[in-house]
Amino acid sequence: MVSDDIKLSLPGNYYFQTQTIEKEYIDKDSKIGKIDLASIDNYDLVQIFNSLFIKNNIGEEEIMVIKNQGSNLLNINDLKKDYRIETIYYQDKNSLVFSDDDTFTTVHFDYDLKTKSYLIYTGSVSWTKKFNKEEKLDLAFYFLRNAKNLLSNNLTEKEFTWKDYIENRPKIEINLMKYFFNNFKKEIDVFLSIGESSEPAFDDYSMIKLYRINQDKEAQFYQYLNNLAEGKPHEAQQNAKWASKLLYTDKKCTLIPKENSNLVEIISQYYNGEDYAKEFMVFSIINKNNKSFILKSNNDLNEKSTDFYVKMFNYYSKNNTLDLSNKK
Repeated sequence: MVSDDIKLSLPGNYYFQTQTIEKEYIDKDSKIGKIDLASIDNYDLVQIFNSLFIKNNIGEEEIMVIKNQGSNLLNINDLKKDYRIETIYYQDKNSLVFSDDDTFTTVHFDYDLKTKSYLIYTGSVSWTKKFNKEEKLDLAFYFLRNAKNLLSNNLTEKEFTWKDYIENRPKIEINLMKYFFNNFKKEIDVFLSIGESSEPAFDDYSMIKLYRINQDKEAQFYQYLNNLAEGKPHEAQQNAKWASKLLYTDKKCTLIPKENSNLVEIISQYYNGEDYAKEFMVFSIINKNNKSFILKSNNDLNEKSTDFYVKMFNYYSKNNTLDLSNKK
């Protein structure tokens, strides 16, 4: 729900922020098609975020919600005039996918008869992002799918497998994850010594860590997490100081098994014991070639992103790859 009367359908791992742009902040020359923005009192701007890649910011998506009685004020040819367009990859009466140099953009609009509102969606991936053309174009068409389903009432929640994620998520996301995991192969096979970790980064931001442990330390790590869950952070650290490098908190924790992986729920509480915020971490124990490793996400996952990590870690821990074609 983005306002009192408009409900949008977004992918399950998305969240949004809405702000109202008042008349005083609208440029007097602003127009979209035949809509004169300067003549309206305000409009809503909805920014939508992919919780899997918030800090990497692989693309930007937003929706303008403009209330207007006229349902024939927009057409795609008018919207085309607002952009620099080099190549058009898709066009219909409500949508456009195009590029300008190395920036790829998706534009789509709908008119909601119930609320008498225009919904104008824009999704883009910038030329500054280090992705190839195929990945950017694939993301632009993923944006198009998001845009065309904004007013859909037919989206249903389903339990995804890792195969489902690979087939339904943008190639940029899957390839970025494969980039991290491909870096782990040589570390597992050769380079990582006990007590050392590998934390590959993209855009100076890391999302996954691999830490090598003694094979007899697995039970100690679980006991460490149980101590945290019991509200004994200092005792936990004293008994397994090495484990605090992977997760240390004095907040309430809950350990939730998920097949070959585990979900750690980290709960912030008021002084009266009432919960007010949650963060998450996912980890798996990897055993290969008589070596043991802890594979873990960052400690600040959003709840909407945990299933993706759980299914990814489960698949990797069983198959030593994220590629479906190599599944044993």
